[in-house]
Amino acid sequence: MIGLMAGVVGVSTMGQRVARADEFDAEQPAQAASAQSSASKATFKSLRDPTLAYSFEYPVTSSSGAALPMVVSRKPEKYSSAAPLTADARQRIVCELVSLMDALTVSVSVGPPSGTLRTTKPEDWTAKQLAEQVLLDRSTGRVTSGQRISLSTVESARFEERDGSKYCIYETISQGSPTMLSSTGTTYRHARAVTVMREGLDHEPFLYTLNVSCPQERWEDLEEPFMRAVESFKLEETGPAYIAPNQDPWKFF
Repeated sequence: MIGLMAGVVGVSTMGQRVARADEFDAEQPAQAASAQSSASKATFKSLRDPTLAYSFEYPVTSSSGAALPMVVSRKPEKYSSAAPLTADARQRIVCELVSLMDALTVSVSVGPPSGTLRTTKPEDWTAKQLAEQVLLDRSTGRVTSGQRISLSTVESARFEERDGSKYCIYETISQGSPTMLSSTGTTYRHARAVTVMREGLDHEPFLYTLNVSCPQERWEDLEEPFMRAVESFKLEETGPAYIAPNQDPWKFF
């Protein structure tokens, strides 16, 4: 079930129906967060997914008060049925919202630690090491040898303790595709992200990541709302609806 606000009509794109972010009803609807700081006109709504037990806030207006018409491109779902980010299917998108006009994306991905993280104890991970490995796992870039390379640069990374868990908060810049917001052929995307580890069945670790990104041209107006979004991300207590990422991996529905 999706903890998301109820509301308006969806739109259709690429042959698939894309729902407004406030379209869904749920037995446990999320609360709209409309509190504003004195220096910002940004407002937020919240989403809670009991299936993988996480929640976060996402902006619906920017710092200047500009509307962000968010739509749900991927409804929250369990890990085994989620779309993989890459061919090896480790990192999977379990929820995604977009503002098509603003080229803004809000996504949650889940996957097991890989690379150097698998051979190192979690307590020995550095914030930059964790951020870079998550970005590498999300990347589709390859060199001629076939080795995967990250197309993003980590600008900053730090750990933050919340409710006994270590959350890695980081900022990244990557080269992006041309958009209507840019008059040049070379474009960049700026993002904030947060990653936290949770154990699945048999203590197998999984990384939960919230990533919010936009074209560089919109960064100044969205930097503060993005920070609030990543700071709001948290793992909820598991309940009867919870399905661990490695539970029943053969079930797609």
